[in-house]
Amino acid sequence: MRQEELITQLKERDINEEVSFSKGGKYFKSARKFYKDLQDGKASEINFFENTIVLFDECERPDREPDFESPSGSCYWYSEEGVIRGSDHWGCGVGNCDWALKTRKGETVYGHYWNYTRFFARPRFGFARWEDFLFKARLIEIGGKEVVTTFKNTVGRDLIGVDGKTYLRKVIEVFEEVENV
Repeated sequence: MRQEELITQLKERDINEEVSFSKGGKYFKSARKFYKDLQDGKASEINFFENTIVLFDECERPDREPDFESPSGSCYWYSEEGVIRGSDHWGCGVGNCDWALKTRKGETVYGHYWNYTRFFARPRFGFARWEDFLFKARLIEIGGKEVVTTFKNTVGRDLIGVDGKTYLRKVIEVFEEVENV
């Protein structure tokens, strides 16, 4: 989909009206519906961990070393079909992602609320196909130009590619003076 179409679609919709920011399951389902039509490109090992939403199916731990281990201790194994994640935390609010886990018993772990993960005593493993990931598209401005973030222009952790250039997202902290602390 072209950027102009994505920008128009995103501006015409109101996330606060379409997405239920409440209990994990209700949020997860409404967010998937909201983002489904705002996709451009496909998830891969360079962008699946950046603002995505997906349902992993519980599986066995792979019998090899992980391809990547995050600072929080989660492990990832990549294949052409998708990714296996091993972690003790699942649900909404996994970093900037919402990664639910459907267990072998048929329960789905969404987290407690829309932005809180659920922790387990031991790691659980789940598989998700690349085409099942949805990018949580958002409208940003880069160099005075409006851009909708997608799999197609996300080129790494906090990196967006626009017009042949790569931009790093920076978080700016603003502090105000407080009296009598």
